[in-house]
Amino acid sequence: MLHQILNYILNLHIDPDADNLKRLDGQRLNLFSFSIGVILIFNSFRDLWFGFENYFEVLFILGVISLILFFFTKVRQNSLVCLITIELYILVVFFFSSTSGFENGMSLYYFPLLTSPLFIFNTRKTLKYIIIIFATVFILFLTSHYYDFRIFSIGNMGNLEFSKNQRLITFIMVFVALAIIGYFIMLKHFTVLELYQKLLRSEKIISDMRTKLNRKDDLDLENLVKLAMNDDIAFIPKIKSSFPNLYDNLMEINPDITSEEFKLCALLKLGFTTKDIAEYNHISVRTVQTRKSRLRKSFGISADTDLYKWIDTL
Repeated sequence: MLHQILNYILNLHIDPDADNLKRLDGQRLNLFSFSIGVILIFNSFRDLWFGFENYFEVLFILGVISLILFFFTKVRQNSLVCLITIELYILVVFFFSSTSGFENGMSLYYFPLLTSPLFIFNTRKTLKYIIIIFATVFILFLTSHYYDFRIFSIGNMGNLEFSKNQRLITFIMVFVALAIIGYFIMLKHFTVLELYQKLLRSEKIISDMRTKLNRKDDLDLENLVKLAMNDDIAFIPKIKSSFPNLYDNLMEINPDITSEEFKLCALLKLGFTTKDIAEYNHISVRTVQTRKSRLRKSFGISADTDLYKWIDTL
């Protein structure tokens, strides 16, 4: 149940056909927007508990607006809107952190607000937005520091129980926020690394195939390998059109060839290793080895025959 809710939050308003990086960027924005709304509403009820009705209304309205924008619009995907939103939250933190001294702990909220732009604005065009946010936090923090974080006055803010409660909740929220931000930064790093490794591998496969086939321009190997690596359903029709005799030759040897066996033969034809086949088809290496053994029995291939050399003869 929780997993389904999280998937819904992460993938709301994201194009299902988007590539991995665009999907990841969209998921980060979704989680950031949703989390901001939840944090504001949570803090509003905390203020209501301690008798700050006015601040309850302000924070609650801001939280509800954030959630409405999250659930019903794509406005959060606009970089300028994100900038204005973060600047607004910075002003909220500035106000509450400058009421009863630095010890109230509210200044900790600056850290996730400083970190979040690093993964929200990750293009050269939006680099200026990061500079604006950092400059805003720097100026406001120095202003608060100059006045010993006591610029504004709120009744009962000096309440010891409230101060302890506020510091603890603030620390927990900031800790969770930074953990989530760190997770998405690492996830994007691994995604980029995976795509780069896939690109290098595809170039190696294409180069080897061109050398083996001695063909330069008459075969769309780039698209063929890409379809295979993405486990795309269009791969089988593409391989049949690229190697028109392959399927017929396999049918002559074994008229009962299955779609799974033909797909394995097609991947072998392209030079995919056991590890490649397992990775791009999301199965284990042992499963691939088992399928290779079944292929040998099905086509009567001896154990000392190299499968790659055998498939090249067809």
